[in-house]
Formats: sequence, C-alpha cells, structure tokens
Amino acid sequence: MNKVKKVIKKILITFVILLIMILGISAAWYYKNIYKYNQIAEYKNDRDQEIYILGTYHSQHFNKSMNYSMEDIASCIKNVDPDVVFIEAREKTFVESNVIDGPIDMILSYSYCVENGIDVEMIDHWEINNDTRPNTTDDSRDDKIYENISEKLSKYDEGCRVLIVCGDTHFHEQGKRFKNAGLKRVKIENKDMIFDSEGEFRYPEIMADVIDDKIAYINSDLKDFINTNVTDTESRQMWLDTTESLTQTLKKQAETVRDGQLYY
Repeated sequence: MNKVKKVIKKILITFVILLIMILGISAAWYYKNIYKYNQIAEYKNDRDQEIYILGTYHSQHFNKSMNYSMEDIASCIKNVDPDVVFIEAREKTFVESNVIDGPIDMILSYSYCVENGIDVEMIDHWEINNDTRPNTTDDSRDDKIYENISEKLSKYDEGCRVLIVCGDTHFHEQGKRFKNAGLKRVKIENKDMIFDSEGEFRYPEIMADVIDDKIAYINSDLKDFINTNVTDTESRQMWLDTTESLTQTLKKQAETVRDGQLYY
C-alpha cells in the first residue's frame, strides 16, 4: 500500500512540474508573439473620427521578457500617424507646473510627439487626499477619463485620426465605455505592421529632461502639496513613501534613456 502511495505521489509531482513548465512556456510564447498585438484597438464615432487606443504597461516596457518595448510605443505612434495623441497624464499639472505627471511611457509619448510636431492632450484624472491611495484606480477615475476623452475629441475635426495611449487597465475600461456609447469597433488589418520600426531606435532628445522635470516637481511642489493637504498621518506617509520610491525609479529610467538602452 505504501509503495502504491509513493508511486501516486511521484506521478502527481511529475504532473505538477510538467504543468508548471507548460504554463511557463505558454506564457513566454504569448508575450513574445501575441501580447502587444492585443493592446491596440480602433474605433469610429459618429463624426467619423478614427480613434486608436494603445494599452501600455508603464515601467514594464523596460522588461525585455515582455517583448513590448519603448521602441514599440514610438513605432506605434509613427505608424498610426495620428493628428493628435491623448496620454494618461493630468492637464492641471501640465498647465500649472509644465510637468508630465503620467508614467514613463506617457513621458516617452509626449516627448516623441513634441519632437515630431504632433498635438498632445492630457486625459487622466486622480486626486491626492486623505481618502485616496497611490497607484490605485477605480470606475470613477475611468468615468472621468472617458469624459475627458469625449471633451477632447469634440475639439478636433470630423475624420481626424486620434491615438490614445493609456495603461492596460484603462485600455480595457475605455473599450467598454466606447462600446456602451455606440462607437464602432474596427478590425485592424496587419496589426504587426503597427509596431514595425525602421533603423536604429533612439529616444526623443528631450525625454531625459522631461523625466528630470518630473523628479524636480515630485520633490518640491508635489511633496509640499501632500504635506499641506493630506492631514491623515498614515495616508500622508503612504503618499510620501510612494513619491520617494518613484523618484528613485525615475532616476534609473533617466539614466537608461540617456544611455540609449531599451532595457534595464
């Protein structure tokens, strides 16, 4: 009986190991061959505007195993050839402090657009107070993002081409809102060509400086705002710890950009 139990145990262990290996290989294949191509979608509204939306993964674009690099984002902007790019950053911060407060992929997108003469609009919305937590999102935020997108779209001509660059979560949430609003999902032919690149990749010349501006903003205006407006001790410390961690990450990213490296 004990021998039978041992045999069954060995079979189960072998099965689990094989299953883990298969899942690992499948995940690696998915990220290499499929993942980023599922992160781009196109819609049309009743004004015949071509609305592309690109889902991104922020700092994970510096992770080689994702097979979804900063070069892919820049190539997507180039190949979609939009009249305007909407990015996940707050307009208020840009107007008041001339800073892109969105993630690093938004800084890349903004810098690329500035360098290539493409209009940029900010669509994000979030607040810092006792009731909010860093690095979180909810339906109300995506509702506001959708409102901002709709408002910005109304500024542009019929038939114009728009590219929205936002995090993966917002990509899916905005897709739901587009569908509910009656926008038509358009099939994109040859999605792989959207990420095609030509020649050697280089970061936009202003990108490292834009990162430095964000670091300076975090360590001055943003920290002052947190200390003044977040009165709950635990919440305030959480926000301050997050800004300190973000500063260190941004310094590393600025160095990577200045060195012209795609990955950490």
